[in-house]
Amino acid sequence: MVLTMKKRWMLAALLFACALLTACGSADVEPEGELSLVDEQGEEVSLTNKERATILFHFTEVG
Repeated sequence: MVLTMKKRWMLAALLFACALLTACGSADVEPEGELSLVDEQGEEVSLTNKERATILFHFTEVG
């Protein structure tokens, strides 16, 4: 099987893109630090607590 120079570059680019997407797509990375916010009662709420769901509301000023 004889590949032309253009097909070789296309194959190399495709393989590079696949390798890059595979390297960037790992989802089993643990967060390095503890993520937490202060709630309306002034208590610190951990965002990495896996036992209870946390809903975040982010309000921005409009106007």
